[in-house]
Amino acid sequence: MIEADDLRDGHEVLEPSAGTGAITSAVLALRRCAVTAVEIDPGLCTRLRASVILNRDFLSCSDLGPFDRVLMKPPFAQGADIRHINHASRFLKPGGMLVAICANGPRQQSELRPLATTWEELPDDAFAAEGTRVRTVLFTIHASLA
Repeated sequence: MIEADDLRDGHEVLEPSAGTGAITSAVLALRRCAVTAVEIDPGLCTRLRASVILNRDFLSCSDLGPFDRVLMKPPFAQGADIRHINHASRFLKPGGMLVAICANGPRQQSELRPLATTWEELPDDAFAAEGTRVRTVLFTIHASLA
């Protein structure tokens, strides 16, 4: 995911629904970026390393951004990934990029794939260590410069 986003020092990065902060930690290990992490679970917020940590429901946020990059692995249950990704794309700067991992089901194919600049299916066991065998995809959305 980090390799797919052309991340550079100085970028402003958003990780919505940050969970344990694995993406944020990877960003901070590689680059000097301003990272905003949003996480609804207060217990998980205490474990996050980021420039700004917001203990909020990401879908209720309307005052974030804009960001150069949005990196995310949203919740998959009942199409939540679609709602989270559509909401997150609103926080991109012109020319910015969203990189996401989502379920690779018919709804995602129908609603997200048409927006994608790239679409790469991941191995079926990509998240087996996390206890899920959901088919997933890594994709990017590039925000227009206009």
